Amino acid sequence: MSARMAWAGVLLMLVALLPADLAAQQLKGALEQVAAAWAKGDATAVANHAGPAGVALDVDGSPTGPFPPRQAAAVLRRVFEDRETLTVEVGLAKEVGGEPARGFGELNWVVRVRGTTIPERVSIFVALVKVEGRWHVSEIRLMP
Repeated sequence: MSARMAWAGVLLMLVALLPADLAAQQLKGALEQVAAAWAKGDATAVANHAGPAGVALDVDGSPTGPFPPRQAAAVLRRVFEDRETLTVEVGLAKEVGGEPARGFGELNWVVRVRGTTIPERVSIFVALVKVEGRWHVSEIRLMP
């Protein structure tokens, strides 16, 4: 096999991997946008990432929704009002396929109740759906 053919084979394999890698980057980018809004306590910005079908919420152990962005923002404001964010980091992000494409991710939220000094860690599960080439949040679940 010539060096040229070997390089052509390697290049072909890399090109085959690009779409999956690009999709993973887009999913991670969507989660990073949600994380940035979450870190600011911006309930409206988080809710504006909702998909056309709205966003289901489970912030206190009882799932509700799906809600349109305005109602979701009202619920999220209550989550943020008595907590002070210390950090928010994107953890796992995974596309799981389907039609439309679905994915999920985890945000690691370190927070403390206002007026206290003891931090607590909360995992935030975020389910996403890809609509018209863009990832939208379909569910947010807090898991203390």
